[in-house]
Order: sequence, then C-alpha cells, then structure tokens
Amino acid sequence: MFLRFVSQSIRRAPRRKAMTVAAVAMGTAVATAMLGVMLDIGDRVNRELRSLGANLAVTPRSHSLPVEIGGIDYRPVSREDYIPEAQIPKIKATFWQLNITGFAPTLHAMAQAGSLRVPVDGVWFDRQYRAPDGTTQRTGVRALNAAWKVRGRWIDDRDRDDQDRECLVGAALARRLRLEPGGALTLFGEPFTVSGILSTGAEEDDRAFVRLEVLQRLTRRPGQADSVQVGALTKPEDDFARKDPAKMTRSEYDRWYCTPYVSSIAHQIQEVLPMAVAKPVWRVADNEGKVLGKIRGLMLLITLAALASAGLTVWSVMATTVLERRAEIAIMQATGASNWLVAALFAAEVGAEGAAGGLLGALAGSALAGWVGQAVFHSPTAAPALLVPLAVVVAVAVAVAGAAQPLRRSLALEPAIALRGGA
Repeated sequence: MFLRFVSQSIRRAPRRKAMTVAAVAMGTAVATAMLGVMLDIGDRVNRELRSLGANLAVTPRSHSLPVEIGGIDYRPVSREDYIPEAQIPKIKATFWQLNITGFAPTLHAMAQAGSLRVPVDGVWFDRQYRAPDGTTQRTGVRALNAAWKVRGRWIDDRDRDDQDRECLVGAALARRLRLEPGGALTLFGEPFTVSGILSTGAEEDDRAFVRLEVLQRLTRRPGQADSVQVGALTKPEDDFARKDPAKMTRSEYDRWYCTPYVSSIAHQIQEVLPMAVAKPVWRVADNEGKVLGKIRGLMLLITLAALASAGLTVWSVMATTVLERRAEIAIMQATGASNWLVAALFAAEVGAEGAAGGLLGALAGSALAGWVGQAVFHSPTAAPALLVPLAVVVAVAVAVAGAAQPLRRSLALEPAIALRGGA
C-alpha cells in the first residue's frame, strides 16, 4: 500500500517532478565535479607550483652556523665546507623519494667578464644520473624550473664534459654585456659561446651558468657543490607540522615522519646527507599552502552554493505541491494516519526524485570533473568511484531537507480547517 501510494504520487504532475529532478541533478553535478577536482587538486597544483622552482634548499652543515663579527667571518675552515657531488643522488633514497620531483646541485663562483665581476653558477642542466635503486634518471635546473625561458637553446649536459665551452647568460647580464645567442664571453680567461639568454624574472637574470663539472675544473674544486635545490610534492604545513620533532611522542613522531610535510622531507634529506642541512624555502612552501587552501575553499563554497540552490528549488516545488495536496493530507490525518506516516510518504516521494536527480548529476559531474581537469591542468581528472554513491546520498538528503519545512507547516494545520478550505 505504501509503495503503491508513493508510485502513484510520483506519476502525478510530471512537469513538477521533472523540475525537482533537474534541480537536484544540476546541483549534484556541480558538487560532484568540484569535489572530484578538489580531491585531486593537491598533487596537481603542487606539480604546477614545482615549475616555479625549488621548495627545499640543501647547504653544507658548516654554512648553517655563521660566526661573523665586524664583517669578518670567523668560521673555522672545514673539510666538509661543501656537498660531495657523488652523494647528492642519495636524495632519492629517502622515504618520500617519489615525492621528490627534481634536484639541482650548484657551485658558485665569481669571474671577471670585461670590466664586470660576474657571478657564475655551475649547475646540472638536464643531467642523467644513476639513482640509488639502480635506475637511470634525469634532473637539473631545467626540470626544476620549468617556468624559466631561454632565447636560443639550453645546454645539453646529459653526459659529463669538463671541457665544454658553452654558457647561459641571464637577461639582465646579457643587456649589460650586449650579448646575444651565439656571442662570445670570456670567463676565467677561457672563451665561452653563449648558447642562450635566460629570463627568470629573478636574481638568476644577473648570472652566467655553465656545466657543474666545468666550474669545478676552473675553480679547482672537483666533485664539490655549494648547494642543492630540491623540489618536492608536499602537504601544506599545519599546526601539527610546526611542532618541534624533538618534543613529540613516539606516535606523533611516526605520524610526522610518514606525512610529506616539507619539514619532514627536509629531515629525511639530512639523514641521507649528514654533511648537509636541508631547510624549507618558506617563501615558496607557505605560498603553496595558501594557494591550495584558497582554491579548496573556493571549490567548497561553490559546492555548498550548488547544493543550497538545489535545496531551495525543491523547497519551492514542494511548497506548491503541499499547498495543492493539503486536502489530501487532511483526509489521511482524519482517517487515522499519523503525522509520521504522512511525512514518510512524502519523504519517500521526494527521496526517489532526489535519488534519480543525484544519479544523473553524479554521472554528469564525473564527466564535468574530467573536463575541468583537462581545461586547467591539461589532463583529465578522474573522480573517485566512491563519489557517485556518496553524491546520490547527499542528493537525497538535500531533497528531503528542502521538502521538510513546507511539509511540517502543512501537517501543523488542523484537518477540519484544511478540509473546509480555511487558512
């Protein structure tokens, strides 16, 4: 009897039922798409931000303890005032090795170029190296700073060659020295050919870049690096991540260590490179957290707005339906039906409409999430399969919630007054 009443009720006023289904479907589609993208956005935004540079800086341990008085550096001379180049690939031996997107060792020096003293960096541009797991991989400043632009061409340094005579010149330095791609520049008394002009919008525009092994030879520092820039996919820092690991309990430490916070990844790099200190580049790391937080907040706001809009539409349609069927409700009450039974009948009707709209919306939202991912990140976003049944449940809840207030007001009327057509 209950099911027959619900099925007959659903077949009445098909246009109004279609409006409810459509409203719920549209709200659920937007909500599913936003949630699908939001669940996948962390790594995607992190990878996009990684193209802007490193979020970790590794320096020799002795560099982290400056002792300078009156402009004089009193630090003792240390045999480990550098990072051994041969040890740097161990960065990929950490617990979070798959989160490390790239690294680039750098050696710094000053050279005379005409009348100017020029900062020169020896770097890996796009170097092949053997990872600790035995695989051959590639990394360097080119992969770590995908936003850098070169007019001309990058230096090809897949294999070592300390006799190479090519250099990249920053845009600002090239303007001062009036250099163009293919031009000549003398560094350390040796002639170099300018392979390209580098534009970064940062301090690198005032530098010249050569292969790491070339600068090691010219400065008589074989196998040494002054720093390593590391890019890693991280979880934004929260209050727990900012706790001092030395004051954590064992369980807290394990949780911190096994979470890809930028601070825990820095700690693990220090474990594999004991001669070095790894520190987060907070200007980059903090901005990542803020960007992710704002994007997720905006998507959550859009999701809530879409569901609220669907709920308001259901409320409007249900208010009209209850008004038209007020006499029917009064007859059921007068013949002994309890308020709970009447409410259950209408809730089942609205719930069925919500489930239909939710299923349609969830399927459309999954497709919409893929389109958003393709448009924004150039690769489709796959909404988790669990999101479809969850969206249907939420859609039913929104539909029932939207119908609750009009139905409650109708049930509050005395049956006799409703049957006489009174207010």
